[in-house]
Amino acid sequence: MTAAAHGAAGGPEQPVGRASAIAARLERLMAREAARSGGRPPAYRELAERINRMAGRDVISRDTIRNLHLGLNQKGQASNPTVDTLDWLGRGFGISAGAGYFLDDAKAALVDEQLDQLERIRELKQALGNDGVVNLVKRASALSDGSLRVLLSLADNLRKLEQDAAGQEAGPTGGE
Repeated sequence: MTAAAHGAAGGPEQPVGRASAIAARLERLMAREAARSGGRPPAYRELAERINRMAGRDVISRDTIRNLHLGLNQKGQASNPTVDTLDWLGRGFGISAGAGYFLDDAKAALVDEQLDQLERIRELKQALGNDGVVNLVKRASALSDGSLRVLLSLADNLRKLEQDAAGQEAGPTGGE
């Protein structure tokens, strides 16, 4: 077989592996957006409209996004998008690395780490908007490491108790 038949990575299953990696990364991005927006990931149509508005022209369809998310095209074969399509898909989620996020494991890991840091910053910013949290932080800053660990454990236990209580009040489908 020729090198082209085996793909750039040297194996015949490379497009299937790449399609699975793209699908997994797209799933992570959609799950992140769902967590930020209250639990619902963007619909394929909404995402396509957002990307096409950014591009100022039609660059992606909801069917293309669905196929990438599933890792399969309409014929049941591994999806094989263009770099331009992946570039716009990444931009639709605010990722300047674009296609690199979907095609390069090292870039994807770096972007995922940056997205995790941004989420922690959002959470911190939200917490700092609460005067009670600010007062607690001021008092806790003078505690020893051992006392801080106890305080963190206590906070975790209190949060779990409140979540459990909220779940019982809301019934079996309520809570987080």
